[in-house]
Amino acid sequence: MPLRTVLPRSLFGRVLLTLLLAFGSFAVITVASVVYYALFPVVQRSTADLAAFMELSARTMVQLPADMREDYREKLLGEYQLWLRIQDNPPEHLRPYFFPYVTRLSQALTERIGREVRMQSNVIDGKRWFWAALDTPSGPVWAGFPRDRINTKPLEGLLVISTLALLLLVLTASILARRVTLPLTRLSLAAEAVAKGRSPEPLPETGARELASLARQFNEISQQVRELLADRTVLLAGISHDLRTPLTRLRLAVEMLPAKTDDSLRQRMARDIDEMNAQISQAVEVGRTLGAGERRRTDVIALVTEVVGDRPRIVWLPIGRCIRSVNALALRRILGNLIENALRYSHTTVEVRIDCKHRAAVVFVLDRGPGIPAEEREAVFRPFYRLEHSRNRQTGGSGLGLAVARQLAVSNDMEIHFSGRIGGGTVASIRLPIQDDEPSDDAGLGEMLAGPGTAPGAATRASGNPTDSG
Repeated sequence: MPLRTVLPRSLFGRVLLTLLLAFGSFAVITVASVVYYALFPVVQRSTADLAAFMELSARTMVQLPADMREDYREKLLGEYQLWLRIQDNPPEHLRPYFFPYVTRLSQALTERIGREVRMQSNVIDGKRWFWAALDTPSGPVWAGFPRDRINTKPLEGLLVISTLALLLLVLTASILARRVTLPLTRLSLAAEAVAKGRSPEPLPETGARELASLARQFNEISQQVRELLADRTVLLAGISHDLRTPLTRLRLAVEMLPAKTDDSLRQRMARDIDEMNAQISQAVEVGRTLGAGERRRTDVIALVTEVVGDRPRIVWLPIGRCIRSVNALALRRILGNLIENALRYSHTTVEVRIDCKHRAAVVFVLDRGPGIPAEEREAVFRPFYRLEHSRNRQTGGSGLGLAVARQLAVSNDMEIHFSGRIGGGTVASIRLPIQDDEPSDDAGLGEMLAGPGTAPGAATRASGNPTDSG
């Protein structure tokens, strides 16, 4: 699996993972070093002493007179918690039992006695005991001690240490990662706002020197962008005013032409003046009122119905309601632009549909025009870009309509996409902003994507893939 598919996508996640790996590796090395250089030698010494004491006690007991052995056994059991049992009275129900200290004790007994010694365990009166058979001149003697004698809990201690270390690592790494990534997150959100035509609040110029410098430079650039946009609007407004004045004089001159002037020439001149005036208006519109607007809960189906109006060649069937928080003015302008574009390039009917069954509702405009090549579907959103390069107004628009629609969509968290339609034509989709909560006042969503004369089954299929519509 490639490394990039394993790493988190966010900067905070990657910084946090890096710090956790670094601190975690250091913690593991530290614990291993303490265990190997400090605890392990202590355990070795302790098990060696206990192995010597067990062997010496067993050998001493078999050398004592029979009448003294019982007192000796009771003294060992009472004062040293060591229980000695001769071969004719071995412990019962012995089973292997893993315990790190006992494992090391078995090794110490093996080294001392000269043969392999395997300690076993049983439970007596609810207490766990560990036993080993020791060789003596009088035969094997079973020596045992309870779990309480060791008085260590390595697994519990390891669990506590690991848990605390993990909590400290996560807490410390989270704080460090957040301190590093929070200014960058603010910068990313502010840059996204600027890209959408908004004016974010200035970033705090605090923190580390590099981050403070970055915030200061971004604030300066953001201010320059705002000034450039304002200057662009003023410039376009001035150009519009300066150009429309001579256009008005030209229009007046055309009206005052002698009566004997050819009517076709008079009409062509008037049409050229109207086209120039329309292009000036669209150019001004690119630089004005394209920012983010106020969102309000709106019935999108009612809004689409208003935009469609009584236009001919449009197939649209409003069903139910679709309540969403949108900038209604921006959506009207975007949808109207796409419908006009579809009507211009398609000589048959244009279908308008809506999918309102998800958090991000989508409005579709489907036509049977010549279509847009896949490599041109992003380029058509550039200002003054046209698929038909003759610049003839009879074969297309001015090339500003889609640019205005895209800027409005970006500023108001909408998305516009073009795709091919099976059977020929184009599907234009407007994806509305994702809602924070599911709308509770939508009705009739079972057949929300439809057009007049469309069967319910066809409406459902179109909702899944509008390009499959016939």
